[in-house]
Amino acid sequence: TLGSEDFAYYSQVIPASFYRLGTRNELKGITSYVHTPTFDIDEDALSLAPGLMAWMAIAQLRA
Repeated sequence: TLGSEDFAYYSQVIPASFYRLGTRNELKGITSYVHTPTFDIDEDALSLAPGLMAWMAIAQLRA
């Protein structure tokens, strides 16, 4: 969960964006949760992250 995140406090001081990037893929058998010994990540999801972050930055600059 995000219950322990301090990020909400930072975003009260400066504009911020927080998102969760899904890294689970049941078709590939990648189903373990983070912070577990069996955690794995669908590396195909990682290619989405840079584009998403760039899009959010450009959208914020245009706002």
